[in-house]
Amino acid sequence: MLVFLRVSAIMILIPVLGHNLVPKSVKAGLVALVTILLYPVVSASVVKIPPEPLLFILFGVQEVLIAAILAMIGQLIFTAVQFAGQLMSFQMGMAIANVFDPATSAQGAVVAQLASILAMLMWLSVGAHHTFIFALAESFTILPVGTPWSFSGWEVLNDAAAQMFVMALRLVAPVMLLLFFVYVALGLISRAVPQIQVFFVSFPLTVGLGLLTLALAFPAFMSLVHDGFASLDQDLPYFLRRLSGN
Repeated sequence: MLVFLRVSAIMILIPVLGHNLVPKSVKAGLVALVTILLYPVVSASVVKIPPEPLLFILFGVQEVLIAAILAMIGQLIFTAVQFAGQLMSFQMGMAIANVFDPATSAQGAVVAQLASILAMLMWLSVGAHHTFIFALAESFTILPVGTPWSFSGWEVLNDAAAQMFVMALRLVAPVMLLLFFVYVALGLISRAVPQIQVFFVSFPLTVGLGLLTLALAFPAFMSLVHDGFASLDQDLPYFLRRLSGN
């Protein structure tokens, strides 16, 4: 049951596989299949616990939290991509052009939706879902059931959250840098030639240049996302080792 809790939490919360559009029956079947296949492999690492309800509940909560934290490390990369898309939409003047986001059941910017879809494709291309399954199997060896946590693991999680903002700024940097100079130029034109309606001229200019810059920067954009997903192969085991105190 404790193995099932860790597997079910991570399968429901990780990106793509835990998406709201994935049917619940598919998620339930995947959780059951992974648990059945994984338990013989990790059974030697699962400690025997006394049959006390309170102790079992505490261990169950701990298993869910471990899986949730692992899934959150992957979600931080998608959050960085969505944040970068929101910033680009705002800078281009497309903040009001929102569409429904089924993942969050809220309105989201068009560019952020495009970036999220590309990130999902890159997630599958890199095989990051396989990385999470391998890390899940390895977690029972590195961090067995009932192992006390170390505070050094929270420092790793804090660093991962900080890197989310760094990655978002690196993704949005080309568009923001170009549009900064565009706005400076428009401000100078407005001061030099007040007859020009800069407010109306800026909309097609910023949207067109922003989309053109985004298209030209797509190789670098996807390369950064690829590196973020590829680094999960080292980040997840490293976090588990620090959380166990090693």
